[in-house]
Amino acid sequence: MEKPKLGEPDSHVMMRHAKTILRFLLIVALIATSVLLVFFRPAAYLAALPVPVLFLGFVFVNYLERQSKAKMLRSTNQSTISQKEVEMDVQYAGIYTAMALMLLLALGTFIVAATMVEDWSMMGMVAAVLFLLSVVILFPYIPLFIADAEHDERDKLQHEAAFREEPKE
Repeated sequence: MEKPKLGEPDSHVMMRHAKTILRFLLIVALIATSVLLVFFRPAAYLAALPVPVLFLGFVFVNYLERQSKAKMLRSTNQSTISQKEVEMDVQYAGIYTAMALMLLLALGTFIVAATMVEDWSMMGMVAAVLFLLSVVILFPYIPLFIADAEHDERDKLQHEAAFREEPKE
């Protein structure tokens, strides 16, 4: 009987998607900074604000992606997913959810601040205050979102493992 091919771990796929998104946002922020420096100097700092955070996020996600490669987690003759890989997938699902939530909060507060403030020099401060306020308001719920994502990932992996173990006729 032929051994099933496992493919890439879910954690690796999640981190690869996060890396692509962060790379795209980093490119957009750098292009926007350059364009705003040329055409509208008072707002150029707004596009430059997320660049260090996006870069650090990109470095962190790159590290996580390298740690989650199949050749790092699996032996050569492995036919099932190990418990270590399941735990890594579950943990990375929580990390991915937290990063996506913070990114969406940051983008949302930036848009709200842009509609609230007339003076571009004050918009960065207003966006930062709104972001911190939204994090404080959502603080009790953020762990619930992360736990739910981890629970969903664990259920998905258990369902896949049960599906693989069923004998085929």
